[in-house]
Amino acid sequence: METKWTGKGLGITVGFSLIYFVITMLVMMSGSFTPLTWIFMTALIGLLAGVPYMYITAREQIFGVSIIMNLIVGLIYFIAGELSNLVIVTLIASAILAEIIRKLSGYKSLKGNLCSYILFAFGMSGSPIYIWAFRDYTIQKAAEEMSAEYAASMDAMATPFMLAVMIVATIILAIIGGLIGEAILKKKLSIVGVK
Repeated sequence: METKWTGKGLGITVGFSLIYFVITMLVMMSGSFTPLTWIFMTALIGLLAGVPYMYITAREQIFGVSIIMNLIVGLIYFIAGELSNLVIVTLIASAILAEIIRKLSGYKSLKGNLCSYILFAFGMSGSPIYIWAFRDYTIQKAAEEMSAEYAASMDAMATPFMLAVMIVATIILAIIGGLIGEAILKKKLSIVGVK
């Protein structure tokens, strides 16, 4: 197992970070159709990003993969002017917690990588959490950028119960996404010694 980053490993990690960014962007854009999709964006990302995450964490068995992935995503959103303070917090926290789990599990554990992925899936949760943390501001912005109907629907959905459902859905769909990644990558994971 490599103990230091190589140029090739870093390049591949950046490439998979860009794939992850595209997934987050497509899911975020789908939130324009209905507030429900926006509220559950982290759950949908968790379902869709399992394959790239499970691949890159198995390939690069070294500290920093999750951090690099969220750093790249954060930088792109920052450049695009779409990065909020709350998303910065959730990107940093989820990446650090995911890396701690990877390190504690020794990088070669499927269960460890899956557990790290569950935490990693909450990286973009700062976006929908805005509705609970800054309700009036978020509703006002939704009315300005989307429509009054969209904002009213968002306001009605943003209950404490829905927050709990969003958190549980993210965990469940991240597990499913990670298991799909494991199933698709089974041969590759065994080659690199991830069990």
